[in-house]
Amino acid sequence: MHRAFNVFSKLTLLLAVLSLSFTGCGYRRPAQVKTTGTVTLDGEPVANAALMFIPDSGRPASGNTNTNGEFQVSSFGGNDGLPAGNYRVTATKLVLKDKFQQLYDRQVERAAAEAEPGEEPEEVDIEFGENAYRNDLPENYAELDTTDITVTITKQQEPLVISLTSE
Repeated sequence: MHRAFNVFSKLTLLLAVLSLSFTGCGYRRPAQVKTTGTVTLDGEPVANAALMFIPDSGRPASGNTNTNGEFQVSSFGGNDGLPAGNYRVTATKLVLKDKFQQLYDRQVERAAAEAEPGEEPEEVDIEFGENAYRNDLPENYAELDTTDITVTITKQQEPLVISLTSE
């Protein structure tokens, strides 16, 4: 009985040492390049667009445009950028379809009417299904197999300009 415990203890110790020796041998994040840019449609900035950057291999990244069409890219979080390499980019801008926008606007008006004078109205929180939205950008930019947007990220990256056309 003592011998079985001794063998078990040695085996456990061996497994513990082996598992510790592999610590640090796992995935390491590649060096990130700060990646920023602007998205335009027919020369006009595109607000509230969602961008996906898909590499030939590796982890995809994303960015969202602000009201001026400007974006920063996040791979792991915190607008950390992209590893150097080639990427295909998809772009979408989801907005509520008219009837759902009208419903939302009515709820906002109702919340404002119910608020006490001088107080902020309650925030309106309505969950719509995916069928409530439409893509305001040309559909060819929305899918990986139809987009023609490609970018190459280098170690000395300048801000990107992604120019979309409605034709």
